[in-house]
Amino acid sequence: MADLDIQHTVISRAASVLFNDFDDGLMMMDIDSGNYFDIDSVGASVWAMLETPKTIDQICRTLTAEYDVDLETCRQQTSDFIGVLRAQKLVDLA
Repeated sequence: MADLDIQHTVISRAASVLFNDFDDGLMMMDIDSGNYFDIDSVGASVWAMLETPKTIDQICRTLTAEYDVDLETCRQQTSDFIGVLRAQKLVDLA
């Protein structure tokens, strides 16, 4: 997601999303569209971090401490994931 400033763009959960944790991930529903989404355990970790708005750099500092991933790979994959969430209107960017 090239237009996302990883240091300054603040990501927050969209208000219209309901979610439920499962052992292997997260089930989400956008109440505005009625669409359901199944998120894996790493995506669920990102979603949990977004309980309070964060930047991708803030998210990746936590993820690189928890998972065996280098910072640049984390930034790219997290940015891609946030791009998918944004396209589905599950997160807001500021």
